[in-house]
Amino acid sequence: MPEPIFDVIVVGTGIGGSSLAALSARAGLKTLVLEKNPRIGGACSYYEKDGFHVDFGTHLCTRGGKGAVGEVLRRVGGTSRVEFVQPRKLCRITGLGLDVPLYTSFRTLFKTMFRLNHQLGVTLREFPDVLRLTHDFFWMPDSEIEKWNDRTVEEFIFKYSRNPGLLSHINVMMALYFVYPYWKSSAGEAIWCTKRMMESRAVSYPKGGTVIVPRVMLDAAKDSGATLLTRARVRKIRVEKGAVRGVELADGRKFRGGAVVSTSSLKDTVFNLAGARYFPADFRERVKGLQESHNAIQIKLALNRRVIQEGSLIILGSPHGDFRPKTATIPRVHKVYEDLLSGRIPELVPLYLVVPTNFDPRLAPPGKQFVTMCTGVPVTTAKLEDPPEAWEKAMMKTLREAVPGIERHILWKEVVGAQAIESWTGKPGGPAISTAQVPGQVAGERPGIRSPIPGLYFAGDGAGGRGIGTELAAQSALECAEILDSDFRHGLIP
Repeated sequence: MPEPIFDVIVVGTGIGGSSLAALSARAGLKTLVLEKNPRIGGACSYYEKDGFHVDFGTHLCTRGGKGAVGEVLRRVGGTSRVEFVQPRKLCRITGLGLDVPLYTSFRTLFKTMFRLNHQLGVTLREFPDVLRLTHDFFWMPDSEIEKWNDRTVEEFIFKYSRNPGLLSHINVMMALYFVYPYWKSSAGEAIWCTKRMMESRAVSYPKGGTVIVPRVMLDAAKDSGATLLTRARVRKIRVEKGAVRGVELADGRKFRGGAVVSTSSLKDTVFNLAGARYFPADFRERVKGLQESHNAIQIKLALNRRVIQEGSLIILGSPHGDFRPKTATIPRVHKVYEDLLSGRIPELVPLYLVVPTNFDPRLAPPGKQFVTMCTGVPVTTAKLEDPPEAWEKAMMKTLREAVPGIERHILWKEVVGAQAIESWTGKPGGPAISTAQVPGQVAGERPGIRSPIPGLYFAGDGAGGRGIGTELAAQSALECAEILDSDFRHGLIP
């Protein structure tokens, strides 16, 4: 049988893959989209249980419809089909002496920052320096931000303060941003993301669940003639005579394409899907040395009534220790991540918790509530010294202390471990961000969209782009779509 021929073959249907598929098809390119799972969406996918819509991941959209995700939706005509919801009670930081509500109103910002810093143990004498720190984090000019791309968040913070309570809080926030410790994360990237988030003031959740975003993008792609196949695992990206010629699936089907775009990690694409021998030695070494973020363990909870009022919670706990942000030392803050990297439950266990039903009650039966929460763990290639059951127990203890009485309202509980995340996303090790946002891996030093093999491109969270999570993937797709368009127009793709 002759092989079906496409202009562009996109591997993966997460935010990066679905965005690129929609942009590619709208540009008039014959596009094939391949998803190895039975459901689309990657980390934004879902499943259903007892009438509950269960998000596979734990997500809020940091810029809603005003960032890269919104730009893709505008370009493909999907804006009217995705409604981003932002409740007044957006978030609460709680636990270990903290209780700080975060509202969507910009007018409450100074009051919130004062309350947070007071509870963290920042003295009045220190407050002017912390205020300058906050100002620079929120509103630094882009020309200055670039100077911090190759320096760490810790270096930036030390310009203003060494208060351990403040450092503990920033440690938790960088874990939410990048799933990586603050003393290894890029300051430039952190400031760039924070500034855009503050400018947008659109942290939100999409009605219908996070899967609605890739679903609308893929619908736009199909409306423009794209073909979508699920349960279509790519066994290899075919390289012939030094250029990409298409893909072969695990079931033996073959598809020919002028361009193949992988949204898996660069390590997976180079060493597993395409084959290292086709890449120059220096490129192989670069990819081999890329730092990846941590993985996560998630707990899904179905509740028989509305227990949590906020759209999300950031919970700090110390399940088997006496960690307190106000009295911690800098080495002790560092040890939290050293323990995590060793697979040991650290003194400080931060939980990130999202309540999708507080944004869209239709995601659960009437009167019920759904909660998804997570904390960071090592990638699966690192052995957990404490077993998964101990991590689950520590997470639930932290939750109970922050939300007393929640346990008696639990209808069911499901744990999604690091291995399950790796299996679903297809990235070896299951990193949340496959090219971590650290010095040397952000902005102009991030791996490029074009690969050294003609016709092979990267998109998603591994190459190009800036932003937090879904924003990073969508921005990468925008960049990839522009490069593909240029390469086709100039005859660089046969």
